[in-house]
Amino acid sequence: MINKIKDSLYSILGIGVFILVIIGFGLLIIGGAKLFEIIYPFLENVSSFVWGIVWLLIFLSIIPRFRNFTGNGIIIGTFIGGALLWFECFYITYSLWGLIGIFVGVLFMGLGVFFTAILALLFSGQFGPAFLFISSLLLIYLLRLFGVWIISKYKPRKPKYSIEIEESLKKLAEENKN
Repeated sequence: MINKIKDSLYSILGIGVFILVIIGFGLLIIGGAKLFEIIYPFLENVSSFVWGIVWLLIFLSIIPRFRNFTGNGIIIGTFIGGALLWFECFYITYSLWGLIGIFVGVLFMGLGVFFTAILALLFSGQFGPAFLFISSLLLIYLLRLFGVWIISKYKPRKPKYSIEIEESLKKLAEENKN
């Protein structure tokens, strides 16, 4: 009898914890959307600054000595720009489709928020912003690949002493052959 009461109380506790997690998740989403409304002007300035730096780094990639630095900077910049785009997609999904759209987007490992925002814009007839988000995602991906390619083209200069060591090793190898 006591075990049945314990089991029923544990099941009620489990259901209560599940409901609290769902409520907490919903409040976190609503609070995040409200916070995004407040800090959006600042994030817009940060996004403009980051993309300006990324384009400057692309221009500086012409100089072979800077390629390691510029490639890494481009990759970091695209990650920051991608995170800012994710927040914007999160807000658009929340404002057009509400909590259901966010739940669907987050179920796909958080990356579905991009696609739910695009779908929400398309279904509401806003084709221009939907195309803008698609092109932004494509740009982020291609610039990240470009940054990796720039890093692969970087060839560090050999220090002077390493050249001297290589020459002395070659001389020793020739002496040992004789």
